[in-house]
Amino acid sequence: KALAPGGSFLDDDHLPAEPSIEALHANQITAGCGPEIFCPDRAVTRAESATFLTRAMGLGPSGGSPPFSDLAPAAWYSGYVTRLHDVGVVAGYPDGTFRPEAAITRAEMAALLVRGLGLDPLEASGSFSDVATNDWYSPFVEALAAAGITAGCGNGQFCPADLVLRQHMALFLVRAFDLIPIIPPARYAPLNGLPVPDGFAVRRRVIAVKIDNAAGARPQSGIERADGMVELPVEGELTRLIGLFHQSDSSYVGPVRSARPTDELLVSLGATAAISGAQPWIADQVAAQGLRIIRENQVRPPIMFRISTRVAPYNLYTSTLELRGEADRRGYADNPPPDLFRYGAFAYDRAPAASTILMSWSDPIQVTWRWDGGRYVRSMAGAVHSWRDQSGMTAQIAATNLIVIYGRRYLVTPPTGISGSPVPAIETIGSGRMLLFSHGRVVEGTWTRPDSATWFSFQVGGSELVVPPGVPWISIFPEDRPVTWS
Repeated sequence: KALAPGGSFLDDDHLPAEPSIEALHANQITAGCGPEIFCPDRAVTRAESATFLTRAMGLGPSGGSPPFSDLAPAAWYSGYVTRLHDVGVVAGYPDGTFRPEAAITRAEMAALLVRGLGLDPLEASGSFSDVATNDWYSPFVEALAAAGITAGCGNGQFCPADLVLRQHMALFLVRAFDLIPIIPPARYAPLNGLPVPDGFAVRRRVIAVKIDNAAGARPQSGIERADGMVELPVEGELTRLIGLFHQSDSSYVGPVRSARPTDELLVSLGATAAISGAQPWIADQVAAQGLRIIRENQVRPPIMFRISTRVAPYNLYTSTLELRGEADRRGYADNPPPDLFRYGAFAYDRAPAASTILMSWSDPIQVTWRWDGGRYVRSMAGAVHSWRDQSGMTAQIAATNLIVIYGRRYLVTPPTGISGSPVPAIETIGSGRMLLFSHGRVVEGTWTRPDSATWFSFQVGGSELVVPPGVPWISIFPEDRPVTWS
C-alpha cells in the first residue's frame, strides 16, 4: 500500500528515523502511541521494549501466568513480557519484579537485543570509551557493535546510561532484524503544495479572514503570512480580499471587513471565517450554506481588536491564533481542506509568455502583476501595493501563482420582507473559463464546481491542471471584465 504524503504519523516528519519508524509500522511492530502519532522523543518503557521485540521476533503474546509480581494479567503488555520470559530473553529484577513502566537505558537495550537475536556476548575490545571491560553490559554492547547494530552515540561513546527514545528504538530494531526502511513521500500543504514542518501543521482547519481593499485599508497586514489569497469584487466597484491561513498563522491581520454572498466558496474548504459583520441577511445567508463565521460583535479582544493608528472602518484587526481558539470553544470542525490544485513541476513551457498582467476589475480598480523572475508582484492604480506587519516592516505583495476564475456577475437582493441593500456576487458553481499565470507564462483552461461543498477542479486540454507549489492568489473575476497580458 502506497504511503500518503507524510507517512503514517504526524509527529515524525523529517526525522532521520522516520523511514525506520515506517518500517516498524509496516511490519506491525508498532501502531504508534496514539491516533496517527508515534511520540518519537518519548523514552521507551520496559513494557514497550518487550512488546516491540516480541513482535519483531515474530512471536505472539503468551497466555500463561505472568512470571513477575508487578505484571498484572490484564495489562496490555503482560503477554509480551511473559513470552520473552518463556524464551529466556528477560529475567526481571532480583526482587521478582519487571518494572514495566520504567524507562529502558541503552545498556539494558543492548542486553535485550543480544538475547532476542541469539547473539553471543563478546569480550570487551574497547569499542567505546565509556564502556569499561568490567561493566555488566560490556559483552552485550560489544556484540551489538560487531553485528553492525550500533555505532554508539557519537564521539566514540555508547552512552550506556542514556534512555532509549522511541525513534532510537526504531533504528535499533530495523538494523537488528534487517527490516527495509521506508521513505514516505514529503508532506505538503494543501493550499499551496509547499513542504510543511510536520503533520500537525496541516491536520487542522483553515482560518479565512475577510480583508478590506479600499484605499484607506492599504497597506494591509497578515497577507505576507497567508498560505493563499482570494480576491473578489464587491459593491462600489471595489474588491475585497480573503486571507487563507492553514499551516501558518498571524497575530495581526486586517483591516477585517464584512461578508458577501460569494464567500460561500469557503464552505468547500471547511473554513472558519472571520468578518467584521455584514448586513444581517447576508451573513445569515452565507452561514445557512454551511460557512462557520466569527463576527466582531460576538467576541472581545484579543480575538478581534481595534488599533489606534487607523480610523474606522479600517482599524479592526484579528489574530488567527485567537480565532482558532474561539473556533475550538464553539466546537467548530477542525478538519483540513482539500488540495486546491494538483501540484507538480511546471508543465507548460510552451505556453505564451505573460510577464505583465493587467486585471481591470472595474474602471477605477486596475491591478497589475509583474513577473520578477521568481514570483508576481502587485501594483494598484499605478502604485506598489504593499503589506505592513505590526512592527512596521513593509514590502510589496507577491504571489507565486495567479489563478483567475471567471464567473457570471449577478445581484443578490434581500429576501422578501427583509430590509437591506442589494450586493454583487459572482457565480462559482457550474463551469467557466480559467487562467493560470505561473513562471512568467499563461495557461488557459476551464473550471468546474458542482456544488458549494466541493472545491473547484481545473482542466487544461482535457487533462487536470498541474500547478507548481507556491502561494496562490485566486481572483474570482467577472467574466465581462478584461484581463490582458504581455
